[in-house]
Amino acid sequence: MLKKLPLLSLLFLFLSFTASYGQTKEQLLGIRASYNISGVDSRPDMDYTGVTTYQNYSIVYTNYHSLWGTINRFGFQAAISKIEQGFISGEEISRFEVISVPLISQFHIDFWKMRLLINAGGFGGYRYHRVNSDGSGFDDFDNRIDYGFIAGGGVAFIFKPFEIHLEGNYQYSLSYLHNPKKFSETDYLFTYPHQLLISLSLNIHLKR
Repeated sequence: MLKKLPLLSLLFLFLSFTASYGQTKEQLLGIRASYNISGVDSRPDMDYTGVTTYQNYSIVYTNYHSLWGTINRFGFQAAISKIEQGFISGEEISRFEVISVPLISQFHIDFWKMRLLINAGGFGGYRYHRVNSDGSGFDDFDNRIDYGFIAGGGVAFIFKPFEIHLEGNYQYSLSYLHNPKKFSETDYLFTYPHQLLISLSLNIHLKR
């Protein structure tokens, strides 16, 4: 037990240092480009294959603020994103274009000219365009509304007034891609889109 006390003391000093380091409030505005690895989970399993896309862009607002005026680890981030996603089923490729609004809590630990980032939150969106291999688009069974949760993290490099974020975020939709009765009135097919977004953001610090 006594051997653990020095380790606990060091941990407490580290947390105290990271809690008091940095400004109490910072606001950033930036643009983000993402590489998207997307696919669909299904019940029963239909063995869908994922696709990768590059046409993913966002305008991002970030507000870092303190908790109780002392712990500078908390932040809120909102964005408006244009996302391209899709999947492959047999020989058919389907691609969607989605307007998405992610809202996340971005926890951060600042040190030197860097931040470690941890993201958790949700998103809502609208699938406004679909193109299948045969040239068709949406049908009456397709679900245009998209929503779900986000989890991820990354690292930031601070070069005030600029800040660069390199992140990886996983998004999982809780809304079906289409009505489960699309292909059968008795054998339901539940589909849940998901995607891994690897992104690079260029942000500028806003004056307070």
